[in-house]
Amino acid sequence: MRLKALLSFIMLIMTGCSSYQMNQLGLRSSSVNTYPNYMDTIELCEVANGYRKTNQTRIAVSSEQWKRRLSTERCDELLRELYFSRFIRSITVSKSDEAVKPVPTPLPAKPQ
Repeated sequence: MRLKALLSFIMLIMTGCSSYQMNQLGLRSSSVNTYPNYMDTIELCEVANGYRKTNQTRIAVSSEQWKRRLSTERCDELLRELYFSRFIRSITVSKSDEAVKPVPTPLPAKPQ
């Protein structure tokens, strides 16, 4: 019973942390050894901002960061976001702010 309570308490504390705080505690300090296009956004931001080491070149990481349109400020914002709030945001349904214009369906050519 105490073990379950202890594990629940530890999980509660962990969800109240951000990636940045986990990195400061040494729990996310391992190097990332995948290509930048296969990295998670958080991993890419950690590598780009110098919080984690990688075997990839700085140019490859910067290129992927540019392709995903992640600025340094946006990466810092993502790294400092709490795991719990990220989870809640991922399960909530929200409408997109931009209205998508419908694309007309091309009609088949008329036989002559």
